[in-house]
Formats: sequence, C-alpha cells, structure tokens
Amino acid sequence: MDFRFTEEQDAFRQKVRGFLAKELPSDWLTGGAPEDETDEWWKFTQRFLKRIGEQGWISATWPKEYGGQERPTWEDAILGEELAYWRAPAQDYWFRWKMISALLLNFGNDEQKRRHLPGIASGQVYWCQGFSEPGAGSDLGGCQVKAQDKGDYFLVNGQKIWTTGAHRAHWCFAPLLSDPDAPKRSRMLSMFLVDMKSPGVTVRRLESLEGVAHLCETFFDDVKVPKENLVGERGRGWLAAMALVNIERSGLGFASMPQKILEQLVEYVKETKVDGVSLSQNPLIRRKLAEMAIEIQVCRLLAYRVAWVQATNQDVTSVGAIIKLFGSELMQRVVATGLEILGLYAQLVPGSKGAKLAGNITRDYMWNLSLTIAGGTSEIQRIIIATQGLGLPRM
Repeated sequence: MDFRFTEEQDAFRQKVRGFLAKELPSDWLTGGAPEDETDEWWKFTQRFLKRIGEQGWISATWPKEYGGQERPTWEDAILGEELAYWRAPAQDYWFRWKMISALLLNFGNDEQKRRHLPGIASGQVYWCQGFSEPGAGSDLGGCQVKAQDKGDYFLVNGQKIWTTGAHRAHWCFAPLLSDPDAPKRSRMLSMFLVDMKSPGVTVRRLESLEGVAHLCETFFDDVKVPKENLVGERGRGWLAAMALVNIERSGLGFASMPQKILEQLVEYVKETKVDGVSLSQNPLIRRKLAEMAIEIQVCRLLAYRVAWVQATNQDVTSVGAIIKLFGSELMQRVVATGLEILGLYAQLVPGSKGAKLAGNITRDYMWNLSLTIAGGTSEIQRIIIATQGLGLPRM
C-alpha cells in the first residue's frame, strides 16, 4: 500500500498551511492559543471558521448539486491533519460539520439538505452532537430521551450530557427514543434535528479538568420537534448513529497533534541544560523521544489506512476502531512523557509565569484523560476490533 501523496495533494497541503500561517497569530503555538471559551476567543473562532467556509473546504467533497466540488476525500483528510497539527481553534465544530453533513447527505431528504447544508458550508451555523446520556455513553442503544409522536410533532423529554459546544450551537443532531415497543433495540431510536432555540431546551455548561467550560449537559422539557426534522426512516436512528461514530473515531489528528508536541519537546531538550549538560544528551530522554517518534509514525500510517478505506468506499468500522484506540492512548502516552521531561515545570498551568511550552503539555495531559472515553471507550473499541475486524465470536 503506497501512501505517498500526489503532486496535487501536496499542493493542497501547502495551500492549507499557507492559509493557517496567515489566519493564525504568529505566536499561536509557541505563545499559547487564546484561552478557550473567553469572549475574545469565540469572536476570533467565529471569524476563523467563516474563513474556512469561504475557502470552500467544508463542502469540498460534497456533490455539486448541494454546493460541493466533488473533490477527493483525501483532501478532507489532509485538511483535518493540518488543522490538528496547527491546533486550529474549535476543531470540534469542524468535526461535527463533517458528521452532520454526512448525516444529511446520506439519510436526509431534499428539503433538509436545501435548508441546512448552505449554513454548514458557510461555516456560520454551529451544531452539537446529542449522543451521550447519563446512563448511555458508549452504549447508544441505551438512549432514554423520549420523542413521543403527537401527530404534527414529536414531544421530546429527557437529558443529554457531554454535548460539547451546545451553549454555542444553533442546532443539535441526536438519536431519540421514538419507538420503545419495537421488537429490536436497534429499531427503537430515530435521528432528529433539534433547534437549540426551541422552548424547553436548557443548556448547562460543565467545566472540564483543565478548567474550560465547553462541555455541556442539555435538558429537554416538552420540546416540540416538527415532523420534518426526523432524518431518514423512523426507527433507523441506530443505523445513522453508527455511521456517524465511525467518522468521529477516524480523525487524522491522532497523529498530527502529537507530532507537533514531539517537535516542541525536541526543541526544548536541545535548548535546556541541567548542571551544564543539555537534556538532549540524556540517554533516557533520547530513548523516550525516539519511541514517541516511532509510535507517531505508526499512528499516521493507521490514520492514512482509514482515509484510504473511506476513499475506496469500504467499511471503516474496524479500522476506525483501531485508530481510535491506538491514537487516543498514544496521545495520553505522549503528554505523560512530556510531563516527565518538563519535570517540576509541568506543575505550572497555562498562563503561569515560567510555564514551559506555554503550558500546553500540562493542559493536554488533563484534556487527554477523556480521549479513551469520548467517542466510545477503549474497551468498546477492542470489542469492535475483535468481532468485526478479526471475526471472533462475542463473549
């Protein structure tokens, strides 16, 4: 399998890098990104996401009839890789745009596509993902938020949690319990689009370990969702949800983000001396960084394999689980190694006087603790790899 890029693909990568170098502040990586969720950060983020839309990159791979360019899916993968490497703001919104556009293009009707795709393509209509519930995380089949058929509308009641970015979102896409008496659990759910400004929707922000309040819990109290907001066939929400989680699990950022951390650590050990000796001469540190470089390259090849499987319209379920498992655990290993190298400096939080590498390693360590839970736990990924990848029987 040859993963060398074509001249056209390399040219596209350079175009994206040039755009990011122009749009992001010169100290974006070395000085630290603006503090997440401040008003200043959000205004900058809105401008940045709009500029992404103006480039036509959000909709580049869509069919032309819906405003797309029918560009190769590899370009979407390259864009995601570069956004993660540069730590572009609000990557989670860009990722949800991928998911909601896939939902609409593959399951939505013409009216839903005409109504929602232009706002997504422009980078100005924000979506959140209402999958997890207090009693249903990795097991989406356990969703209990009810959508009762009332004739002209569905009446929605219940609670979602970890709806990241819900406090900024205009819309939410979510599997809801529409048919609790269906003979199969997989036929109990339907996929809906919910206007976040609907009466009865309440969003409460949750502060994560690194001190950022972008995680949310969302409450639905007698929320009326019009029938036209049902996506696809009623009772087939499980099918749509599984297609979307495969997208969520297969990001190239699992390789490119730790690559940037590795590069920063290499520069740090070259410039830092202890007792007059450069840290780069420490054999233990050299071995740790070498191991990190090898694992990142493995992760990159796994990610490219996923992109190839997607580009050739094959089932991405098991390979997506592989990159999600390896990549999320790699991210945790990389930042843990970074903390060891920084030593006592690792205790200084972002913004503190004397914090090394803008405190990003410390912040990443706290944030990365959730990576082996979000999008399906590592245990779930291993089950998928065993059953669907290797064909082993279920326990």
